[in-house]
Amino acid sequence: MSISDIENYFRSYDKKTYNVFSQRGAEPTIQRIEEFEREIGFRLPDDFRTYSLHPLGGIYMEVKDELWPRPKAYDVGPFWSFLYGFYVYTFSDAAPDWLSIQGARNEMRENGYPQLIPFLKIRGDADPYCFTADGKIVVWQHEMPDEPAAIDKTFMDVLMAEIKELEARKERKLNAR
Repeated sequence: MSISDIENYFRSYDKKTYNVFSQRGAEPTIQRIEEFEREIGFRLPDDFRTYSLHPLGGIYMEVKDELWPRPKAYDVGPFWSFLYGFYVYTFSDAAPDWLSIQGARNEMRENGYPQLIPFLKIRGDADPYCFTADGKIVVWQHEMPDEPAAIDKTFMDVLMAEIKELEARKERKLNAR
């Protein structure tokens, strides 16, 4: 999987079904990423660095509200039915705080997990995908925080898998009406 595969997907995705936002026009510099890497003490995976510099970096994707109404307080349903979107944290200074990789990293550090760098979060799920210092990908699990689940994929593979998972959940949600 490469950045070209991600670009190809977003050239033809269903714009009537999804809201998609990215850092297009506010891409960070390589110096910004290198500064972050010096702070954390290790280099991030090359495919994530490439993606982070790309206009599609810092992507936010969700099923439109009119197709998948947002849950309200005290709503009950299967776990998947609350997972209507995802986002990849960004280095862009133009991004809102909740989309900042620095902010996500600070939150993880404050919670006692400074060795994990969150990079992708599914809306409605407390467990972000993270990088470890050795370049591995894990899912931090809030119910077992000291036992992150190892994921044997590259960043680009994780991103495309989450796009496909969102599509599958959307179909399931629409068919459940």
